Amino acid sequence: MKLASHPRVIERGILTSAYKQEIRENISEMKRKSLSRIKTSILNSHDKLQSQTGTVLQVSLFAIVLVIILL
Repeated sequence: MKLASHPRVIERGILTSAYKQEIRENISEMKRKSLSRIKTSILNSHDKLQSQTGTVLQVSLFAIVLVIILL
């Protein structure tokens, strides 16, 4: 007995190629979002580190100038 199949109907199931393609696309999208979040996190931490380094240098320079003036 042959089952009637309709080529225009997209079946969703574990074994269908459309479902597998949808899973691949979802995984690809998740990877892009994850990489984007990692990149953003790295850039934010880099900016924060530069800001902290600049603050430490400014305070150090101020302290050195203050010591020189008082001596």
